[in-house]
Amino acid sequence: MNSIKQKILSFILREFYLFWTAGLTIGIYIGSRQHYYNPHIFTVEAVFILLMLILEVILIRRLSIRFPLGSSFAPLSAKLFQPDSERNFLKFSVLMVIPFFILLVIGNSIISIYQYGQSKKILLSISRDRNFCCNDVIIEGRISDHPDYYFGSLNFLLEAGSVHVYDRSGNLNSFYSVNESLSVRLDSARAESLRRDDYLRLMGNLKQGDSVKSETVSQDCLYFNVKSGNTERIECRSLASKMFYLRGRLYRCIKNTFYKSLKIENACIAEALILGNRNNIPEYLSENFKECGLYHLFAISGLHISFFISMVYILIRKIKPSFIAFWVVVVLLVFYNFLTGGRASTLRASVVFIFIFLASNWNREYNYRFLLYLSYIIMVLFNPCFLYDLGFWMSYGSMAALIFIYPVVRKIAGRIFSLLKLKKNFIIKIGLMTFSIQAVLFPILAYFFKKFSLISPAANILILPVFYILLFILINSSFVSILWPPAGCFILKSSKVFFRYILIMVKILSEQDFFILNFNDYHIKDVVVYYIIFLVILSAALIIVRKTCINKSNRD
Repeated sequence: MNSIKQKILSFILREFYLFWTAGLTIGIYIGSRQHYYNPHIFTVEAVFILLMLILEVILIRRLSIRFPLGSSFAPLSAKLFQPDSERNFLKFSVLMVIPFFILLVIGNSIISIYQYGQSKKILLSISRDRNFCCNDVIIEGRISDHPDYYFGSLNFLLEAGSVHVYDRSGNLNSFYSVNESLSVRLDSARAESLRRDDYLRLMGNLKQGDSVKSETVSQDCLYFNVKSGNTERIECRSLASKMFYLRGRLYRCIKNTFYKSLKIENACIAEALILGNRNNIPEYLSENFKECGLYHLFAISGLHISFFISMVYILIRKIKPSFIAFWVVVVLLVFYNFLTGGRASTLRASVVFIFIFLASNWNREYNYRFLLYLSYIIMVLFNPCFLYDLGFWMSYGSMAALIFIYPVVRKIAGRIFSLLKLKKNFIIKIGLMTFSIQAVLFPILAYFFKKFSLISPAANILILPVFYILLFILINSSFVSILWPPAGCFILKSSKVFFRYILIMVKILSEQDFFILNFNDYHIKDVVVYYIIFLVILSAALIIVRKTCINKSNRD
Protein backbone atom coordinates (compact mmCIF):
# COMPACT_ATOMS: atom_id res chain seq x y z
CA MET A 1 0.00 0.00 0.00
CA ASN A 2 2.85 2.38 0.81
CA SER A 3 4.35 1.63 -2.60
CA ILE A 4 1.12 2.68 -4.32
CA LYS A 5 0.96 5.89 -2.26
CA GLN A 6 4.56 6.66 -3.14
CA LYS A 7 3.85 6.16 -6.86
CA ILE A 8 0.75 8.36 -6.72
CA LEU A 9 2.61 11.12 -4.88
CA SER A 10 5.56 10.77 -7.27
CA PHE A 11 3.20 11.18 -10.24
CA ILE A 12 1.57 14.25 -8.68
CA LEU A 13 4.92 15.89 -8.00
CA ARG A 14 6.18 15.01 -11.48
CA GLU A 15 3.08 16.25 -13.35
CA PHE A 16 2.13 19.18 -11.13
CA TYR A 17 1.56 21.41 -14.20
CA LEU A 18 -1.32 19.12 -15.13
CA PHE A 19 -3.10 20.06 -11.91
CA TRP A 20 -2.49 23.73 -12.62
CA THR A 21 -4.33 23.46 -15.94
CA ALA A 22 -7.06 21.44 -14.23
CA GLY A 23 -7.52 24.18 -11.63
CA LEU A 24 -7.84 26.87 -14.31
CA THR A 25 -10.31 24.77 -16.34
CA ILE A 26 -12.46 23.91 -13.32
CA GLY A 27 -12.48 27.55 -12.23
CA ILE A 28 -13.72 28.72 -15.64
CA TYR A 29 -16.33 25.95 -15.80
CA ILE A 30 -17.65 26.71 -12.31
CA GLY A 31 -17.64 30.45 -12.98
CA SER A 32 -19.60 30.00 -16.21
CA ARG A 33 -22.30 28.13 -14.29
CA GLN A 34 -22.58 30.34 -11.23
CA HIS A 35 -22.84 34.11 -11.38
CA TYR A 36 -22.07 37.29 -13.28
CA TYR A 37 -19.42 39.69 -12.13
CA ASN A 38 -19.92 40.93 -8.59
CA PRO A 39 -17.52 43.56 -7.15
CA HIS A 40 -17.68 42.09 -3.64
CA ILE A 41 -16.97 38.55 -4.84
CA PHE A 42 -14.16 39.85 -7.04
CA THR A 43 -12.58 41.64 -4.05
CA VAL A 44 -12.73 38.47 -1.96
CA GLU A 45 -11.17 36.48 -4.81
CA ALA A 46 -8.37 39.02 -5.24
CA VAL A 47 -7.59 38.94 -1.50
CA PHE A 48 -7.64 35.12 -1.57
CA ILE A 49 -5.20 35.04 -4.51
CA LEU A 50 -2.87 37.48 -2.75
CA LEU A 51 -2.89 35.48 0.50
CA MET A 52 -2.23 32.22 -1.36
CA LEU A 53 0.69 33.80 -3.22
CA ILE A 54 2.17 35.02 0.08
CA LEU A 55 1.75 31.55 1.55
CA GLU A 56 3.48 29.98 -1.44
CA VAL A 57 6.44 32.36 -1.16
CA ILE A 58 6.76 31.53 2.56
CA LEU A 59 6.71 27.79 1.85
CA ILE A 60 9.27 28.14 -0.93
CA ARG A 61 11.61 30.07 1.35
CA ARG A 62 11.13 27.51 4.11
CA LEU A 63 11.77 24.66 1.72
CA SER A 64 14.89 26.29 0.28
CA ILE A 65 16.29 26.98 3.78
CA ARG A 66 15.57 23.60 5.40
CA PHE A 67 16.36 21.59 2.27
CA PRO A 68 18.91 23.44 0.09
CA LEU A 69 18.15 23.06 -3.61
CA GLY A 70 21.47 23.94 -5.11
CA SER A 71 21.34 26.09 -8.22
CA SER A 72 17.70 25.75 -9.27
CA PHE A 73 14.22 25.17 -7.88
CA ALA A 74 12.87 24.03 -11.27
CA PRO A 75 13.81 20.30 -11.04
CA LEU A 76 12.43 20.03 -7.51
CA SER A 77 10.01 17.19 -8.23
CA ALA A 78 12.70 15.12 -9.95
CA LYS A 79 15.58 15.58 -7.50
CA LEU A 80 14.12 15.91 -4.03
CA PHE A 81 11.56 13.13 -3.81
CA GLN A 82 12.37 11.30 -0.57
CA PRO A 83 10.17 9.56 2.03
CA ASP A 84 10.40 12.54 4.36
CA SER A 85 6.81 13.47 5.30
CA GLU A 86 7.49 17.15 5.98
CA ARG A 87 9.40 17.53 2.74
CA ASN A 88 6.62 15.79 0.78
CA PHE A 89 3.97 18.00 2.37
CA LEU A 90 5.87 21.17 1.50
CA LYS A 91 6.51 20.08 -2.07
CA PHE A 92 2.92 18.93 -2.50
CA SER A 93 1.67 22.31 -1.25
CA VAL A 94 4.10 24.45 -3.25
CA LEU A 95 3.90 22.56 -6.53
CA MET A 96 0.25 21.59 -6.72
CA VAL A 97 -2.23 22.55 -4.00
CA ILE A 98 -1.59 26.29 -3.73
CA PRO A 99 -1.19 26.97 -7.50
CA PHE A 100 -4.25 24.78 -8.13
CA PHE A 101 -6.47 26.96 -5.94
CA ILE A 102 -4.88 30.17 -7.23
CA LEU A 103 -5.60 29.24 -10.86
CA LEU A 104 -9.06 27.97 -9.93
CA VAL A 105 -9.95 31.36 -8.46
CA ILE A 106 -8.29 33.17 -11.39
CA GLY A 107 -10.33 31.11 -13.84
CA ASN A 108 -13.52 31.86 -11.93
CA SER A 109 -12.69 35.59 -11.90
CA ILE A 110 -11.83 35.71 -15.61
CA ILE A 111 -15.05 34.07 -16.77
CA SER A 112 -17.07 36.22 -14.36
CA ILE A 113 -15.51 39.40 -15.76
CA TYR A 114 -16.06 38.09 -19.29
CA GLN A 115 -19.72 37.35 -18.57
CA TYR A 116 -20.11 40.78 -17.03
CA GLY A 117 -18.70 42.35 -20.18
CA GLN A 118 -21.09 40.27 -22.30
CA SER A 119 -24.06 41.38 -20.20
CA LYS A 120 -23.11 45.06 -20.70
CA LYS A 121 -23.01 44.90 -24.49
CA ILE A 122 -24.76 47.79 -26.21
CA LEU A 123 -26.53 45.55 -28.71
CA LEU A 124 -27.79 43.22 -26.00
CA SER A 125 -28.98 46.19 -23.94
CA ILE A 126 -30.85 47.60 -26.96
CA SER A 127 -32.61 44.29 -27.59
CA ARG A 128 -33.73 44.11 -23.94
CA ASP A 129 -34.76 47.76 -23.59
CA ARG A 130 -38.50 48.16 -24.27
CA ASN A 131 -37.99 51.83 -25.15
CA PHE A 132 -36.25 50.83 -28.38
CA CYS A 133 -37.86 49.38 -31.48
CA CYS A 134 -35.73 46.45 -32.65
CA ASN A 135 -37.19 46.51 -36.17
CA ASP A 136 -35.49 48.48 -38.99
CA VAL A 137 -32.24 48.77 -37.03
CA ILE A 138 -29.29 50.03 -39.10
CA ILE A 139 -25.87 48.56 -38.28
CA GLU A 140 -22.57 49.36 -39.98
CA GLY A 141 -19.58 47.10 -39.57
CA ARG A 142 -17.09 44.59 -40.96
CA ILE A 143 -17.63 40.90 -41.73
CA SER A 144 -15.18 39.28 -39.30
CA ASP A 145 -15.39 35.66 -40.42
CA HIS A 146 -16.08 33.69 -43.59
CA PRO A 147 -19.79 33.73 -44.58
CA ASP A 148 -21.41 30.31 -44.53
CA TYR A 149 -24.70 29.01 -45.92
CA TYR A 150 -26.88 27.31 -43.33
CA PHE A 151 -30.58 26.42 -43.63
CA GLY A 152 -31.12 28.63 -46.67
CA SER A 153 -29.48 31.77 -45.28
CA LEU A 154 -25.99 33.22 -45.25
CA ASN A 155 -24.55 33.42 -41.74
CA PHE A 156 -21.54 35.40 -40.58
CA LEU A 157 -20.21 37.46 -37.71
CA LEU A 158 -20.29 41.22 -38.05
CA GLU A 159 -17.93 43.43 -36.09
CA ALA A 160 -20.43 46.25 -35.47
CA GLY A 161 -18.98 49.76 -35.61
CA SER A 162 -22.09 51.95 -35.36
CA VAL A 163 -25.75 51.26 -34.61
CA HIS A 164 -28.78 53.43 -35.43
CA VAL A 165 -32.07 52.47 -33.78
CA TYR A 166 -35.46 54.19 -33.35
CA ASP A 167 -37.14 54.49 -29.97
CA ARG A 168 -40.88 54.12 -29.40
CA SER A 169 -41.35 57.88 -29.91
CA GLY A 170 -39.85 57.74 -33.41
CA ASN A 171 -36.56 59.41 -32.49
CA LEU A 172 -33.36 58.06 -34.03
CA ASN A 173 -30.65 57.06 -31.54
CA SER A 174 -27.09 56.51 -32.76
CA PHE A 175 -24.31 54.58 -31.02
CA TYR A 176 -20.73 54.83 -32.36
CA SER A 177 -17.55 52.83 -31.67
CA VAL A 178 -19.63 49.84 -30.56
CA ASN A 179 -16.95 47.23 -31.46
CA GLU A 180 -19.12 44.20 -30.70
CA SER A 181 -19.52 40.95 -32.62
CA LEU A 182 -23.02 40.13 -33.82
CA SER A 183 -24.35 37.03 -35.57
CA VAL A 184 -26.07 37.91 -38.84
CA ARG A 185 -28.58 35.86 -40.85
CA LEU A 186 -28.90 37.19 -44.37
CA ASP A 187 -31.46 36.16 -47.00
CA SER A 188 -30.14 37.51 -50.27
CA ALA A 189 -29.62 36.36 -53.85
CA ARG A 190 -26.41 38.46 -53.92
CA ALA A 191 -24.97 36.75 -50.86
CA GLU A 192 -22.32 34.90 -52.85
CA SER A 193 -20.44 38.15 -53.44
CA LEU A 194 -19.93 38.86 -49.73
CA ARG A 195 -16.50 38.06 -48.31
CA ARG A 196 -14.68 38.35 -45.04
CA ASP A 197 -13.48 41.91 -44.25
CA ASP A 198 -16.17 43.56 -46.39
CA TYR A 199 -17.67 46.67 -44.75
CA LEU A 200 -21.48 46.72 -44.88
CA ARG A 201 -24.47 48.81 -43.93
CA LEU A 202 -27.34 46.48 -42.96
CA MET A 203 -30.96 47.11 -42.09
CA GLY A 204 -32.86 44.41 -40.26
CA ASN A 205 -34.39 43.11 -37.06
CA LEU A 206 -32.49 42.55 -33.84
CA LYS A 207 -33.72 39.32 -32.26
CA GLN A 208 -32.90 36.78 -29.59
CA GLY A 209 -33.12 33.04 -30.20
CA ASP A 210 -31.02 30.05 -31.19
CA SER A 211 -27.46 30.90 -32.12
CA VAL A 212 -26.42 30.44 -35.73
CA LYS A 213 -23.88 27.90 -36.93
CA SER A 214 -20.45 29.42 -36.41
CA GLU A 215 -17.24 28.36 -34.68
CA THR A 216 -16.78 31.80 -33.16
CA VAL A 217 -20.40 32.64 -32.38
CA SER A 218 -20.93 34.58 -29.17
CA GLN A 219 -22.37 32.78 -26.18
CA ASP A 220 -25.50 34.93 -26.06
CA CYS A 221 -28.31 34.14 -28.51
CA LEU A 222 -28.57 37.61 -30.06
CA TYR A 223 -28.65 37.76 -33.86
CA PHE A 224 -29.48 40.22 -36.63
CA ASN A 225 -31.97 39.10 -39.27
CA VAL A 226 -31.56 40.90 -42.62
CA LYS A 227 -33.89 40.53 -45.60
CA SER A 228 -32.92 40.59 -49.27
CA GLY A 229 -32.00 44.03 -50.61
CA ASN A 230 -31.17 45.57 -47.23
CA THR A 231 -27.39 45.32 -47.62
CA GLU A 232 -25.01 47.96 -48.92
CA ARG A 233 -21.23 48.00 -49.19
CA ILE A 234 -19.56 51.01 -47.63
CA GLU A 235 -16.01 52.33 -47.55
CA CYS A 236 -13.82 52.65 -44.49
CA ARG A 237 -10.54 54.59 -44.54
CA SER A 238 -9.13 53.75 -41.11
CA LEU A 239 -5.74 52.15 -40.53
CA ALA A 240 -7.41 48.92 -39.41
CA SER A 241 -9.41 48.75 -42.64
CA LYS A 242 -6.18 48.98 -44.66
CA MET A 243 -4.75 46.01 -42.73
CA PHE A 244 -7.91 43.99 -43.36
CA TYR A 245 -7.81 45.02 -47.02
CA LEU A 246 -4.23 43.69 -47.28
CA ARG A 247 -5.31 40.46 -45.58
CA GLY A 248 -8.14 40.07 -48.07
CA ARG A 249 -5.80 40.60 -51.03
CA LEU A 250 -3.33 37.97 -49.83
CA TYR A 251 -6.12 35.55 -48.94
CA ARG A 252 -7.72 35.85 -52.38
CA CYS A 253 -4.32 35.50 -54.06
CA ILE A 254 -3.74 32.10 -52.44
CA LYS A 255 -7.39 31.05 -52.77
CA ASN A 256 -7.53 31.93 -56.49
CA THR A 257 -4.40 29.86 -57.05
CA PHE A 258 -6.15 26.84 -55.54
CA TYR A 259 -9.42 27.26 -57.44
CA LYS A 260 -7.73 27.96 -60.80
CA SER A 261 -5.43 24.94 -60.59
CA LEU A 262 -7.56 22.31 -58.85
CA LYS A 263 -11.00 20.78 -59.04
CA ILE A 264 -13.64 22.31 -56.77
CA GLU A 265 -13.46 19.48 -54.21
CA ASN A 266 -9.67 19.62 -54.08
CA ALA A 267 -9.60 23.42 -53.90
CA CYS A 268 -12.06 23.43 -50.98
CA ILE A 269 -9.84 21.00 -49.07
CA ALA A 270 -6.72 23.06 -49.86
CA GLU A 271 -8.45 26.22 -48.62
CA ALA A 272 -9.35 24.48 -45.36
CA LEU A 273 -5.87 23.06 -44.82
CA ILE A 274 -3.90 26.24 -45.54
CA LEU A 275 -6.29 29.14 -44.89
CA GLY A 276 -8.46 27.56 -42.19
CA ASN A 277 -11.80 28.09 -43.97
CA ARG A 278 -13.90 24.90 -43.89
CA ASN A 279 -17.15 26.61 -44.92
CA ASN A 280 -16.73 25.82 -48.62
CA ILE A 281 -16.26 22.08 -48.12
CA PRO A 282 -19.39 20.30 -49.43
CA GLU A 283 -21.55 18.77 -46.71
CA TYR A 284 -21.27 15.25 -48.12
CA LEU A 285 -17.47 15.48 -48.21
CA SER A 286 -17.35 16.79 -44.65
CA GLU A 287 -19.56 13.91 -43.48
CA ASN A 288 -17.35 11.39 -45.29
CA PHE A 289 -14.27 12.65 -43.44
CA LYS A 290 -16.14 12.55 -40.12
CA GLU A 291 -17.30 8.97 -40.71
CA CYS A 292 -13.72 7.95 -41.47
CA GLY A 293 -12.41 9.68 -38.36
CA LEU A 294 -10.28 12.03 -40.47
CA TYR A 295 -11.99 15.34 -39.80
CA HIS A 296 -9.15 16.36 -37.49
CA LEU A 297 -6.94 16.74 -40.59
CA PHE A 298 -8.78 19.96 -41.45
CA ALA A 299 -7.54 21.65 -38.26
CA ILE A 300 -4.35 23.67 -38.81
CA SER A 301 -1.87 21.88 -36.56
CA GLY A 302 1.74 21.99 -35.47
CA LEU A 303 2.70 20.17 -38.66
CA HIS A 304 1.43 23.11 -40.73
CA ILE A 305 3.39 25.57 -38.61
CA SER A 306 6.53 23.39 -38.74
CA PHE A 307 6.48 23.26 -42.54
CA PHE A 308 5.79 26.99 -42.74
CA ILE A 309 8.55 27.97 -40.31
CA SER A 310 11.02 25.52 -41.89
CA MET A 311 10.61 27.28 -45.23
CA VAL A 312 11.05 30.67 -43.60
CA TYR A 313 14.07 29.52 -41.59
CA ILE A 314 15.84 28.31 -44.74
CA LEU A 315 15.63 31.86 -46.05
CA ILE A 316 16.64 33.69 -42.86
CA ARG A 317 19.02 31.26 -41.12
CA LYS A 318 22.09 33.32 -42.06
CA ILE A 319 20.73 36.50 -40.48
CA LYS A 320 22.89 37.69 -37.58
CA PRO A 321 22.38 38.25 -34.69
CA SER A 322 19.99 35.37 -34.00
CA PHE A 323 17.39 37.43 -32.13
CA ILE A 324 16.55 39.19 -35.42
CA ALA A 325 15.69 35.84 -36.97
CA PHE A 326 13.59 35.05 -33.91
CA TRP A 327 11.54 38.25 -34.25
CA VAL A 328 11.13 37.63 -37.98
CA VAL A 329 9.62 34.25 -37.13
CA VAL A 330 7.37 35.78 -34.47
CA VAL A 331 6.10 38.47 -36.86
CA LEU A 332 5.39 35.90 -39.57
CA LEU A 333 3.52 33.65 -37.13
CA VAL A 334 1.45 36.60 -35.95
CA PHE A 335 0.67 37.47 -39.55
CA TYR A 336 -0.26 33.86 -40.42
CA ASN A 337 -2.65 33.76 -37.45
CA PHE A 338 -4.07 37.08 -38.65
CA LEU A 339 -4.49 35.63 -42.16
CA THR A 340 -6.31 32.51 -40.94
CA GLY A 341 -8.46 34.42 -38.45
CA GLY A 342 -6.84 33.38 -35.16
CA ARG A 343 -8.03 29.76 -35.06
CA ALA A 344 -7.46 27.99 -31.74
CA SER A 345 -5.36 25.20 -33.28
CA THR A 346 -3.16 27.72 -35.15
CA LEU A 347 -2.63 29.84 -32.03
CA ARG A 348 -1.70 26.77 -29.99
CA ALA A 349 0.88 25.60 -32.51
CA SER A 350 2.32 29.12 -32.84
CA VAL A 351 2.70 29.62 -29.08
CA VAL A 352 4.46 26.27 -28.66
CA PHE A 353 6.76 26.89 -31.62
CA ILE A 354 7.75 30.35 -30.34
CA PHE A 355 8.78 28.83 -26.98
CA ILE A 356 10.75 26.10 -28.75
CA PHE A 357 12.50 28.61 -30.99
CA LEU A 358 13.26 30.84 -28.01
CA ALA A 359 14.71 27.94 -26.00
CA SER A 360 16.88 26.92 -28.96
CA ASN A 361 18.27 30.44 -29.29
CA TRP A 362 19.11 30.50 -25.59
CA ASN A 363 20.62 27.00 -25.74
CA ARG A 364 18.14 25.79 -23.14
CA GLU A 365 16.47 22.42 -22.91
CA TYR A 366 12.70 22.33 -23.19
CA ASN A 367 10.06 19.83 -22.17
CA TYR A 368 7.08 19.19 -24.47
CA ARG A 369 4.85 18.45 -21.49
CA PHE A 370 5.65 21.77 -19.88
CA LEU A 371 5.13 23.60 -23.20
CA LEU A 372 1.76 21.91 -23.64
CA TYR A 373 0.61 22.96 -20.14
CA LEU A 374 2.02 26.47 -20.46
CA SER A 375 0.46 27.09 -23.88
CA TYR A 376 -2.88 25.77 -22.58
CA ILE A 377 -2.84 28.23 -19.66
CA ILE A 378 -1.88 31.13 -21.95
CA MET A 379 -4.60 30.26 -24.48
CA VAL A 380 -7.36 29.94 -21.88
CA LEU A 381 -6.31 33.14 -20.12
CA PHE A 382 -6.31 34.88 -23.51
CA ASN A 383 -9.82 33.68 -24.36
CA PRO A 384 -11.79 31.49 -21.90
CA CYS A 385 -14.32 30.71 -24.65
CA PHE A 386 -11.73 28.45 -26.28
CA LEU A 387 -13.01 25.81 -23.86
CA TYR A 388 -16.11 25.59 -26.07
CA ASP A 389 -14.13 25.41 -29.34
CA LEU A 390 -13.87 22.05 -31.12
CA GLY A 391 -10.59 22.94 -32.86
CA PHE A 392 -9.03 23.82 -29.49
CA TRP A 393 -9.82 20.43 -27.96
CA MET A 394 -8.89 18.45 -31.07
CA SER A 395 -5.54 20.23 -31.25
CA TYR A 396 -4.68 19.77 -27.57
CA GLY A 397 -6.11 16.25 -27.51
CA SER A 398 -3.88 15.19 -30.39
CA MET A 399 -0.78 16.72 -28.81
CA ALA A 400 -1.55 15.24 -25.39
CA ALA A 401 -1.97 11.81 -27.00
CA LEU A 402 1.42 12.03 -28.71
CA ILE A 403 3.20 13.33 -25.60
CA PHE A 404 1.58 11.21 -22.85
CA ILE A 405 -0.26 8.23 -24.33
CA TYR A 406 1.83 7.23 -27.34
CA PRO A 407 5.06 6.50 -25.37
CA VAL A 408 3.10 4.28 -22.95
CA VAL A 409 1.26 2.46 -25.76
CA ARG A 410 4.53 1.98 -27.61
CA LYS A 411 6.20 0.59 -24.50
CA ILE A 412 3.34 -1.84 -23.88
CA ALA A 413 3.28 -2.95 -27.52
CA GLY A 414 7.06 -3.33 -27.57
CA ARG A 415 7.03 -5.62 -24.54
CA ILE A 416 4.05 -7.68 -25.70
CA PHE A 417 5.32 -8.07 -29.28
CA SER A 418 9.03 -8.10 -28.60
CA LEU A 419 9.76 -9.66 -32.00
CA LEU A 420 8.45 -6.58 -33.81
CA LYS A 421 11.04 -3.88 -34.44
CA LEU A 422 8.86 -0.92 -33.48
CA LYS A 423 11.63 1.62 -33.80
CA LYS A 424 12.23 0.80 -37.45
CA ASN A 425 8.73 -0.08 -38.62
CA PHE A 426 7.09 3.11 -39.89
CA ILE A 427 3.67 1.51 -40.44
CA ILE A 428 3.50 0.15 -36.89
CA LYS A 429 4.54 3.54 -35.48
CA ILE A 430 1.81 5.30 -37.48
CA GLY A 431 -0.69 2.71 -36.27
CA LEU A 432 0.24 3.17 -32.61
CA MET A 433 0.22 6.97 -32.94
CA THR A 434 -3.20 6.82 -34.60
CA PHE A 435 -4.55 4.52 -31.89
CA SER A 436 -3.26 6.89 -29.19
CA ILE A 437 -4.79 9.97 -30.83
CA GLN A 438 -8.13 8.30 -31.50
CA ALA A 439 -8.32 6.93 -27.96
CA VAL A 440 -7.89 10.46 -26.60
CA LEU A 441 -10.16 12.15 -29.16
CA PHE A 442 -12.96 9.56 -28.87
CA PRO A 443 -15.01 11.38 -26.17
CA ILE A 444 -14.41 14.76 -27.83
CA LEU A 445 -15.74 13.50 -31.17
CA ALA A 446 -18.63 11.71 -29.47
CA TYR A 447 -19.53 14.89 -27.56
CA PHE A 448 -19.34 17.34 -30.49
CA PHE A 449 -20.28 15.12 -33.47
CA LYS A 450 -22.45 12.54 -31.65
CA LYS A 451 -20.68 9.81 -33.63
CA PHE A 452 -17.37 7.95 -33.74
CA SER A 453 -15.73 5.89 -36.49
CA LEU A 454 -14.22 2.53 -35.57
CA ILE A 455 -12.43 2.45 -38.90
CA SER A 456 -10.46 5.59 -38.03
CA PRO A 457 -7.14 3.85 -37.16
CA ALA A 458 -7.06 2.05 -40.51
CA ALA A 459 -8.05 5.24 -42.34
CA ASN A 460 -5.26 7.22 -40.69
CA ILE A 461 -2.67 4.56 -41.53
CA LEU A 462 -3.73 4.55 -45.18
CA ILE A 463 -4.03 8.32 -45.60
CA LEU A 464 -1.66 10.12 -43.20
CA PRO A 465 1.61 9.46 -45.12
CA VAL A 466 0.03 10.75 -48.35
CA PHE A 467 -1.57 13.65 -46.47
CA TYR A 468 1.84 14.83 -45.19
CA ILE A 469 3.19 14.92 -48.74
CA LEU A 470 0.11 16.79 -49.95
CA LEU A 471 0.39 19.32 -47.12
CA PHE A 472 4.02 20.00 -47.98
CA ILE A 473 3.07 20.68 -51.62
CA LEU A 474 0.20 22.99 -50.64
CA ILE A 475 2.33 25.05 -48.26
CA ASN A 476 5.06 25.47 -50.88
CA SER A 477 2.59 26.46 -53.58
CA SER A 478 0.89 28.97 -51.24
CA PHE A 479 4.19 30.56 -50.33
CA VAL A 480 5.29 30.79 -53.96
CA SER A 481 1.90 32.02 -55.23
CA ILE A 482 2.18 35.16 -53.08
CA LEU A 483 5.36 36.03 -54.97
CA TRP A 484 4.34 34.68 -58.41
CA PRO A 485 0.90 33.01 -58.83
CA PRO A 486 1.74 31.09 -62.08
CA ALA A 487 4.61 29.34 -60.28
CA GLY A 488 2.25 28.38 -57.47
CA CYS A 489 -0.20 26.92 -59.99
CA PHE A 490 2.63 24.90 -61.53
CA ILE A 491 3.60 23.40 -58.15
CA LEU A 492 -0.04 22.44 -57.51
CA LYS A 493 -0.08 20.16 -60.56
CA SER A 494 1.85 17.53 -58.61
CA SER A 495 -0.85 17.45 -55.90
CA LYS A 496 -3.66 16.08 -58.07
CA VAL A 497 -2.66 12.44 -57.73
CA PHE A 498 -2.52 12.75 -53.93
CA PHE A 499 -5.93 14.44 -53.78
CA ARG A 500 -7.38 11.67 -55.94
CA TYR A 501 -5.94 8.94 -53.71
CA ILE A 502 -7.24 10.57 -50.50
CA LEU A 503 -10.75 11.19 -51.85
CA ILE A 504 -11.06 7.65 -53.23
CA MET A 505 -9.97 6.11 -49.93
CA VAL A 506 -12.31 8.41 -47.95
CA LYS A 507 -15.24 7.47 -50.18
CA ILE A 508 -14.56 3.72 -49.86
CA LEU A 509 -14.07 3.80 -46.10
CA SER A 510 -17.03 6.09 -45.39
CA GLU A 511 -19.43 3.64 -47.07
CA GLN A 512 -18.90 1.11 -44.26
CA ASP A 513 -21.82 2.28 -42.09
CA PHE A 514 -21.53 -0.59 -39.62
CA PHE A 515 -18.25 0.93 -38.33
CA ILE A 516 -20.07 4.07 -37.09
CA LEU A 517 -21.09 4.38 -33.42
CA ASN A 518 -23.79 6.96 -32.67
CA PHE A 519 -23.96 8.85 -29.36
CA ASN A 520 -27.15 10.86 -29.16
CA ASP A 521 -26.94 11.43 -25.41
CA TYR A 522 -23.32 12.13 -24.48
CA HIS A 523 -22.51 14.70 -21.77
CA ILE A 524 -19.46 16.24 -20.10
CA LYS A 525 -19.70 13.82 -17.17
CA ASP A 526 -19.42 10.92 -19.65
CA VAL A 527 -16.25 12.50 -21.05
CA VAL A 528 -14.71 12.71 -17.57
CA VAL A 529 -15.68 9.13 -16.70
CA TYR A 530 -14.20 7.86 -19.96
CA TYR A 531 -10.82 9.52 -19.34
CA ILE A 532 -10.66 8.18 -15.78
CA ILE A 533 -11.42 4.61 -16.90
CA PHE A 534 -9.03 4.90 -19.86
CA LEU A 535 -6.11 6.08 -17.68
CA VAL A 536 -6.79 3.35 -15.09
CA ILE A 537 -6.83 0.64 -17.77
CA LEU A 538 -3.68 2.01 -19.41
CA SER A 539 -1.83 2.17 -16.06
CA ALA A 540 -2.96 -1.33 -15.11
CA ALA A 541 -1.83 -2.69 -18.48
CA LEU A 542 1.59 -1.08 -18.09
CA ILE A 543 1.99 -2.51 -14.56
CA ILE A 544 0.95 -6.01 -15.70
CA VAL A 545 3.36 -5.94 -18.64
CA ARG A 546 6.21 -4.80 -16.39
CA LYS A 547 5.56 -7.56 -13.86
CA THR A 548 5.32 -10.15 -16.63
CA CYS A 549 8.65 -9.04 -18.08
CA ILE A 550 10.28 -9.09 -14.62
CA ASN A 551 8.98 -12.61 -13.89
CA LYS A 552 10.12 -13.80 -17.29
CA SER A 553 13.61 -12.40 -16.77
CA ASN A 554 13.81 -14.02 -13.30
CA ARG A 555 12.86 -17.43 -14.74
CA ASP A 556 15.48 -17.06 -17.44
